[in-house]
Amino acid sequence: MGIIISKNDEFTTFLKNKLKERYEQRRRLDNKVHVSDIIPSSCIRKQYYARKLPELDVISNETVQHFVRGEASELVITNLADLGVSQAELEMDGLTGRPDIMNSDVIVELKDTMNTQRLNVTDDKFKSYLRQLLYYLVITGIEKGIISIKYNIKELKWIKSDPHGDYFFRPFNSKSPEIESWEIFLPANDITREILKNEMIRRKNLFVKALENEDVTILPRLSEKIRSRKCPWCKFYEVCMDSKNYETEEAKEMANEIDILDIPSVIDLKINDTTNTTT
Repeated sequence: MGIIISKNDEFTTFLKNKLKERYEQRRRLDNKVHVSDIIPSSCIRKQYYARKLPELDVISNETVQHFVRGEASELVITNLADLGVSQAELEMDGLTGRPDIMNSDVIVELKDTMNTQRLNVTDDKFKSYLRQLLYYLVITGIEKGIISIKYNIKELKWIKSDPHGDYFFRPFNSKSPEIESWEIFLPANDITREILKNEMIRRKNLFVKALENEDVTILPRLSEKIRSRKCPWCKFYEVCMDSKNYETEEAKEMANEIDILDIPSVIDLKINDTTNTTT
């Protein structure tokens, strides 16, 4: 009879369902606020709708793949690094956080991405990584942090977009899949700590107020300069842009405030042979 090979869709479906169940367990549906909920370069309204309208937050295969890839990468690297406590829960004035790795001297955030280009301090995604780490440094009083980014694909360069999709090319000298780490230093007596602390508490209090009063209008949408790049692909786009879910004037002002990370002299970027950065 020989070897018989056939697709097993039943097992594929079983595995997908199990992975979706695991992802569902990680959803936050209560009013407890995590650091990642309030980062300015992410969308605080999206976090609100994910709690209030979970039925619209359909779990796609892509979402599950990203979740599994991140979980697996974090588990392996955390065990190999053996630098300190993994996923220790932090708390400050009702705001919680779980750094990937932490000891008395350093906090490490591990990131896993399919981004086609290498990130730096000019990118919104890198700024969100940086903001999360800075918040942890403020909460703990620790001065040193590491952002370690695992890139899963070879570097690509964007050419153009048209109705059929995006076009990229891969240069001969493009970077291979790799891990790139950045070092961040925030002195204990730096005024930036107090500014970031006030920012955290302000955004946390606003988020809790919106959740408790079921009033999304007091939460800012993303700033105009990045809205067109991110919002149209959001699962909550239609409901968020509905006229009844407008922004209050205070929310609009918050959305257009200058980001502290964009102020000259706040970040001191140092590039050397090992590609480290100090802030």
